[in-house]
Formats: sequence, structure tokens, C-alpha cells
Amino acid sequence: MIAQMFATKQKMTQAWTKSGKRLAVTCVSADHNAVVSQMLDAEQKPTSFEIGYGTKKLKNMTKPLRSKLEKSGFSFGVKYLSQVKAGIDEALKPGEVIKVQDVLQVGDVVKVQGTTKGRGFAGAMKRHNFKGGPKTHGQSDRARAVGAIGQRTTPGRVFKGKKMPGHYGVDTQTVIGLVVLHIDPSTQQVWLSGPIPGSINSTVRISKTGQQKMIEIDEKASNFPTIVQPVEAAPEAEAQPTEVVELTPAVAEGATV
Repeated sequence: MIAQMFATKQKMTQAWTKSGKRLAVTCVSADHNAVVSQMLDAEQKPTSFEIGYGTKKLKNMTKPLRSKLEKSGFSFGVKYLSQVKAGIDEALKPGEVIKVQDVLQVGDVVKVQGTTKGRGFAGAMKRHNFKGGPKTHGQSDRARAVGAIGQRTTPGRVFKGKKMPGHYGVDTQTVIGLVVLHIDPSTQQVWLSGPIPGSINSTVRISKTGQQKMIEIDEKASNFPTIVQPVEAAPEAEAQPTEVVELTPAVAEGATV
């Protein structure tokens, strides 16, 4: 199975371990991971897959993508398309929808890539965590100023990369070392141990690292959502045929009405 999938950041909550340690938890929803197409090698084995994430009206897609989705058997469009490397002896086919329980397991160590929140034009204290100047001793408007940015005649210029005010946020950032704490197959929701970049409802990429780390969670204290198992309908009981008793003529004559 592939080692990457896409998800939507929903909210943050907390969980408690059995030893009493509190963990920050991010809840993500990983539904609608559709296999749109595949790349084959010389031996006709898949080397990578084109994964579509999110739902969109098919009529709002561009004609090339609409044709590709229709050939794969999808009646809906996707918001994002990305290429994912195929695993060994991969059995996925175009037209399938990937389930989160087929890719991730509780205890998997993953890395999450997302786009940070946009903060517009920010000052040096917010953008680079500067300390700021003194607030007393004659300072009137220099408390949050950058301060000196260069030297004297030599070098006579400002070095490139100087930390100064500017645009802050909307950067691609990856957080490593997160652990999968909980998976809900019915809602395709995943609980990750720690914060991840991005705002609510933003799209993130979850990649497995191949490592395992089991964290014993106190499900009662952590208020884990109850997993509802689908109930199979009981088979209908077959109607028993009614036995018909035929009376012989002798019995019929002796019967009283």
C-alpha cells in the first residue's frame, strides 16, 4: 500500500496517557482520497499514482481533468491532484477510493506537511521573535523597532537575508515525529499527537516514516469518539409450510358438528 495520503485539518483537542501525561491532539479527516490514474514501468507495474483529494462538481473541472476522471469511473471532481509513489506489489487501480485504515495504523510515526497560516505584513518582533528595545529612558516610538541593520563604511551595504519586517506565513512546512493515536473507520478521522501547520479546513499531506511508537492512551479520560460498528441485518426467517390433514371417509362420517 502507498505510504502517503491527504487529509483536512479539523480541530485540536487533548488526550491523556495512562501515566497521566497530557498530549496535544490534532483531528484530521482523511476521506475522498481517489486514485485518478497510474504510471507504469516497462514491466507494466505501477510506479506512482495520481491521487485526487477533496470533492468538487465534475462540470467545474477543466476538460482534460474531467475526461480523465470520467475514464476512471468517477462521477465527481477533485480539488487537488498530486503524485504519490507506489509501494511494492501495489494492488491499487484507477477508480478506487483509498480508506485511511488501509494506509495508517495506530502507533505509526508520520510526518505532516501543510501550508502555514498567512499573517500578512508583520514586524520583526512577530516575524523573527525579536526582543524589542527598552520601553523607558526616553524611548517614545522605538519599543518594537528593528534597530541597527548594518555597519559603517565597510561593508557599506545591508547583507542579504537580514531579518527585517515583511510578509509572514503561507510557507510550506513539515512537522516530523507525530504518532497516530486513534483511527475511526466510520468517519475516516485520525488523531495525531501534536500540532500541525495550517488553518482549520486546510489540506495536509500525511507520510509514513516506517517507524512505530505505541502510546497507551486512557480512552475514558481522553473522551475518544465511540466507533459504531455496522450492524448486519438478520436473515429473514423462511415461512414454514402449513400441514394439511386429510380426513378419511370413516373419520368424516363419525365426526360431530
